[in-house]
Amino acid sequence: DVARRRSEFAQVMSHELRTPLTSIAGALDIVLSGYAGALSDRQLRYVDMARQAATRMNQLVDQLLDLARAQAGSITVAAAPVQLDRLAREVIDRYRGAAASKQLTIVLGASAEDISILGDPERLSQVLGNLLTNAIRFAPSGGVIDVQVFGPPVSADAVGVSVHNTGEAIPAEDHERVFEPFSASSRRVGGTALGLSISRTIIEAHGGRIWVESGITGTKFVFTLPVSAREEKAVQIPSSLEASRRRGLGENACALVVDDDPRRALLLKGLLMSLTDRVLVAHDVDAALAIARNEHPALAVIAGAMADALPLLAILEHDPDTHKTAVMVVGDADRRADLLAAGADDLLDFPIQPAVFRDACLRLVESGRREAPRVLVVDDDPSIRMICREVLELGGYQVRDAGSANAALAEARRFRPDMILMDVLMPGIDGYKTAEMIRADAGIGMAPIMFLSARGDTADKVRAFRSGAEDYMVKPFDAAELLARVAKALDRQARELGASPTTQLPGADAIQGEIERRLTSGDTSAVACYLDLDNLKAFNDYYGYAKANAVIRQTGDVIRHVITKQGGPGDFIGHIAGDDFVFVTAACNVDAVCKGICERFDQLIRLYYDPVDRAEGFIETKDRFGVQRKFPIMSVSIAAISLTRSKSYASLAELAAVGKRTAKSIPGSVYVRDGQTLLAQAATG
Repeated sequence: DVARRRSEFAQVMSHELRTPLTSIAGALDIVLSGYAGALSDRQLRYVDMARQAATRMNQLVDQLLDLARAQAGSITVAAAPVQLDRLAREVIDRYRGAAASKQLTIVLGASAEDISILGDPERLSQVLGNLLTNAIRFAPSGGVIDVQVFGPPVSADAVGVSVHNTGEAIPAEDHERVFEPFSASSRRVGGTALGLSISRTIIEAHGGRIWVESGITGTKFVFTLPVSAREEKAVQIPSSLEASRRRGLGENACALVVDDDPRRALLLKGLLMSLTDRVLVAHDVDAALAIARNEHPALAVIAGAMADALPLLAILEHDPDTHKTAVMVVGDADRRADLLAAGADDLLDFPIQPAVFRDACLRLVESGRREAPRVLVVDDDPSIRMICREVLELGGYQVRDAGSANAALAEARRFRPDMILMDVLMPGIDGYKTAEMIRADAGIGMAPIMFLSARGDTADKVRAFRSGAEDYMVKPFDAAELLARVAKALDRQARELGASPTTQLPGADAIQGEIERRLTSGDTSAVACYLDLDNLKAFNDYYGYAKANAVIRQTGDVIRHVITKQGGPGDFIGHIAGDDFVFVTAACNVDAVCKGICERFDQLIRLYYDPVDRAEGFIETKDRFGVQRKFPIMSVSIAAISLTRSKSYASLAELAAVGKRTAKSIPGSVYVRDGQTLLAQAATG
């Protein structure tokens, strides 16, 4: 009721002010036209100043009335066809004179054409006019005002407009304040900020978002709009508390957009601003990592088409400063498997549906990054998958599901589950065969498998255990029993393998057992590869244990990734301790695998270094003797020994030690096979 009375009062006052203003403006126009007689140049200048002041006063009255209407919920937006690029040209033409009076140039930059939406043309013209007025007010004489209209490559239902001026920057702490009524910026030219406040109301009434970005090149106001407007209705300016309640990522949550296409990044930012007011943008990997490490965003949205998207995803997943950030990749569905395997939590292809995008982002943030044990449920019955998923998620597990053998293999390689629940009877490839295929994959083969089946015959259970099962449950099953068995299987697996707590790879005892088994069986085709990191201790001393531990985890993933891509069935990966790894692969694959590991490691490791250190190519810290010295960017040394060259695990380890010494004596990442150096590449910044 108070807002309604305030609106009524504003309307009455508006009417009372307009009447004398109209008389003043009319009288001044008569004088300026010369009907009242000739004026000197000085008199003309004074009268013209008065006329401009009357125009400005009339605009303020209009803005006050709009503000009162908005606060009372009586400002309306229509839904009519609008060609946004044409509307922009028309509004620009109306403001060219005002810009020219300050020696400013307004340009319609490289804008998209035929951008048609449903909206209120009068209100949108008002918004663009307010932004141009603001730009003209703050741009320095001789500057340029650049207007751009863009979209909709990101979303079929989103377009954007930006107005950039070359004036001084707005401090970051004022980016929200400029949209508050009567909160004039501290910049040289004052104002009430009514136009910006009303503009935000109008844009949000259309279902869009408006914000400001400012830096050394000037200030840019951006607004995004859905292509289809909401139905015509009255809207209110929300209070800051109401605004925070409608956001979805939580109080003070931050989101990050990473895209090397600036206009696409703005559209993505506009979509994310329905979830949080704090959306930061980076256009390259270094900027993205700097923001992620300093701001700790709850969510990162990354354009999959970026050249460095895969390395960025890998670092975000492992770096201790970023690994809790949920990651959504947009676009480039052709690389879906690689992007998800590199560390993306989900992927949406263009064009994005805004509602689907927002829901997917919220799910990622609510579920968090992959901290809890991961379980993959494989069953062709959707209801069984749903029940298992809900039970396990309530038990604190991260869960993914698949409905077929092929889907299970693809999801397992991406998700890297700690455990797999497998149905026995599935169309096409059954559960037994699927389990054998998983066991043969070095990247995922160590995950325990529990079979779920309606068949409880002894023969079925025996076949399940022979195919590699850890446990067998008969349907229907009790939820509490399922959780207990999963927990028990995971605990037993960790104890039996002596798995590394850092990488979850089999430990020293399992490695020795695997190599001795192959030696005993006379496996003449296998090659054991010992991998060691160079300069890890210096990196640990310089950047800290958490970062060094992340590099070790990253190395384990590099080995998994390359062996999955270039290795073969039956390959083995283990982690002795610290930075020492062992993997076994076939002689026909070993060169490609080892070279691939060196190349991928070198591509990723540079991103763990500060850009300055990376550019110099070294860090400077004390060695183990306390002497200050320079240490190059980390690299890997791999010594590969054919099993045919040894009769025992101990002698094989001795040959590997000799090979590693040879590799470590050569700068950069080096691969030595049976004493012969096959790859030596210097580390690069």
